Amino acid sequence: SPSEPVLVQLRRAGVAADKLGQVSPLRISASPPSYHEDELSRVQNSVGSRQVWLAAHASPSELDVILAAHRSALRLLHRLLLVLSVEQYSDLEAAREALRDSGLRVTDWEAGEDLDENTQVLLTCDEDLGLWYRVAPLSLLAGTLDETGRGHNPMDAAALGSAILHGPGVGAHTALYTRLSDAGAAQMVQGKDDLAVKVIQLSAPDKAAEMAVAGWQVVTEGAELT
Repeated sequence: SPSEPVLVQLRRAGVAADKLGQVSPLRISASPPSYHEDELSRVQNSVGSRQVWLAAHASPSELDVILAAHRSALRLLHRLLLVLSVEQYSDLEAAREALRDSGLRVTDWEAGEDLDENTQVLLTCDEDLGLWYRVAPLSLLAGTLDETGRGHNPMDAAALGSAILHGPGVGAHTALYTRLSDAGAAQMVQGKDDLAVKVIQLSAPDKAAEMAVAGWQVVTEGAELT
C-alpha cells in the first residue's frame, strides 16, 4: 500500500530487517558566502562590545521602515549599530539619499569609509554578506517586508549563527522559513514598530544565541545523509 511507511514496504518486499536503517531527512543545505578573515578581525575589533543587527537584501522601498525601526531602537540601545546591506549596487544612491535625510551618523563602507564608535548605520552591499552575517548576531532578511515580496533563502544566515527576523513576503521560501520558525530560529515582523520591538528584545545576547543554536540545528539536519 502506498500509505504504508517505506520501511514496512521494503520488509514486505523481502528485504531483511538487518539490512534496513532510517536516517535523518534529506534537506536543503546551505553554502554560506565567503569572507576575508583579516577583514572580519578588523571589523570585530572596531565593533567591540556594541550590539549589532543586520538588514540584508534591503530594497529602496523598505528603507523607511528599517531606518525608522533603528531610530526607535536607538532610544533604548544608544550604541546599537545597524549594518544596512542593499541588494543591488544600483540601490546605493537611493540608500545614501535616505540616510542623508535620516539624521543618523553613517559610515559608507562601499565608499571606503572606516567604521568608528560613533557610527549608527554602516552602508554596504550584499556582496559582503559573508562578512556581516558573521559579525551580526541578529539579521533581518529584507525583501520580505511587503506581503508581495519574493523573499530570500534564509539558510545562509542560519548557518552563520544569526537569529533571523523577516516580514510576511517570503515568496517561494515559505517551507524554509516555517522550519526555522517552528524550531525557534526565526520570527516574523509586521511594520516598523514590531521590527523595533523585536530588535530590542533580541539584542539581548542570550536571546539571539538561543535562536542561533536552533537555526544551526535546522541547518545541520540531514547533513550526514547529504
